[in-house]
Amino acid sequence: MQSAYIVTGRLTDARTVTLDEALPLESAKVRLVVEPLSPTLPRPYREVMADIRQRQQARGHQSPLPEEIHTYLQSERESWEN
Repeated sequence: MQSAYIVTGRLTDARTVTLDEALPLESAKVRLVVEPLSPTLPRPYREVMADIRQRQQARGHQSPLPEEIHTYLQSERESWEN
């Protein structure tokens, strides 16, 4: 049985498909099944941030206090001098 390959690509005109990756085949006649992929639009920034915050809250995440951040950064900077 011959191998089948599933790859994505872009239809550049009515007769040309440019594949996203090369196939390990010699020049030969092939059968092509075209399935249009809907473009994925980026989610709005506010929606992404709201989702992140919701997941953080669900797992009980506590942001560090400003004093903790300052102490950590000060410690890091002091280690650079050694």
